[in-house]
Amino acid sequence: MNSVKSDIDWRLVREIIWRSSVFIVAVAILVVVVTRWNHWQGDAEWQTTDDAYLQSDVTPIATKVAGYIRDLPMQDFDHVRAGQLLAQIVDDDYRALVAQAEANIAAAVAQLEALQAQRELQAANVQAARAVVNATSASFDQNSRDLARQRRLLETGSSSTEAAEKLETTHAQLTAQLAQNRAQADAAERQLGVLAAQQAQIEAAIGSQRANLQVASLNLTYTRIVAPQDGVIGQRQVKPGQYVGTGAQITTLTPLPHVWVIANYKETQLTHMAAGQKAEVAVDSFPGHTLRGHLLAFAPASGSQFALLPPDNATGNFTKVVQRVAVKIAIDDADGIADRLLPGMSVVSKIDTRSGPQK
Repeated sequence: MNSVKSDIDWRLVREIIWRSSVFIVAVAILVVVVTRWNHWQGDAEWQTTDDAYLQSDVTPIATKVAGYIRDLPMQDFDHVRAGQLLAQIVDDDYRALVAQAEANIAAAVAQLEALQAQRELQAANVQAARAVVNATSASFDQNSRDLARQRRLLETGSSSTEAAEKLETTHAQLTAQLAQNRAQADAAERQLGVLAAQQAQIEAAIGSQRANLQVASLNLTYTRIVAPQDGVIGQRQVKPGQYVGTGAQITTLTPLPHVWVIANYKETQLTHMAAGQKAEVAVDSFPGHTLRGHLLAFAPASGSQFALLPPDNATGNFTKVVQRVAVKIAIDDADGIADRLLPGMSVVSKIDTRSGPQK
């Protein structure tokens, strides 16, 4: 009886020890996994994520001037070349504005030419006025000498008072006439200054009209909406005959096949990542094809920082969440499917953190 009881007690002790050991090992494993998980994840040679998508520049094509759509020569999803016409706005009004600006310039130029001729005429008038002043001045000098001689003769009794008075009267007339002629010459010279100011004003007006012509010409060219680069257009947002305002979107242009990958890696996966490392990309739409490229750049902040309402963790309750950082991967080899890659396609990206920068 005692032997049986002793066996039961021993089995109970062994079971307690076994369960305790299992519990301790499980707790130890849990602690190791929790404390070392980020280290193991960051030390992995290949870092993989399926939170990745193909991206490209999707450019909205919008109008720069308002008007009615005359023609849309392209269809939805057509391939286009740089400079190819996408939409034509009715340009009659804009052509009229160009013609009006050209006419204004021609009128201002003609006015300037007339003013220049007037300045030449006025310069001749100034020379004539100066000649009159010189002639009057010579007469005045001669009269002054005659008057001086007459006064000497009058003092000696060799001349009459009447002759002296006539010379004095002539002297006074010449004095007044000389002053008048000088004033007229001065006015003629000042008129040259007035004409010069008018010429500068007209030249400024011509510059303004030429600027108006340039604006009108630019607006005329803006009635032709062309592709800024090679690519594929999206759905057309307008139809012929529709009125569009300035800045209205016509369509979009995607410069295919130029695409890249934006992969959102966990922050714990970035430990050994660096620009230039080799990358492999598998597109969900094309199983069996492996795209090869290299890590091009990292986003300047985690995705949460670019959200409309960034999280504010300065509260009483806090739960730590692993953040993700966008990584741009350039595609070097599209494995023969470059023309079939479209922005938005889901991919799985892998980065070799042990590889060096690609040359």
